[in-house]
Amino acid sequence: MATDNVITLHHHRVALHRGAVRQSPDLEAEAESIDADGVHLSDVGQVDLGRYVWMDLNVDEGEPVRALGEVQPRDPLTLALDIKFKHLFPDQKRRLMRALGK
Repeated sequence: MATDNVITLHHHRVALHRGAVRQSPDLEAEAESIDADGVHLSDVGQVDLGRYVWMDLNVDEGEPVRALGEVQPRDPLTLALDIKFKHLFPDQKRRLMRALGK
């Protein structure tokens, strides 16, 4: 992931959904960092989310940013997970970029 324009979101949760419909999340995880390319999550265990996952990212006081992410291959020994942004709706991308600019 890029190191420029990174926000650190300790104590903020990212909700991950396998389906596009917002139901209870399949997983909630601690966001260690978010940048323009994606999200780094720490301590998610050995959960299998599949290749794509919808994310609700808490980046400001409003509604979470909704993004489709592609789960990146990871070392099977680590509990961390990287998810690259695959699709952000234009209004969601603007909100994310504003949050990254802070």
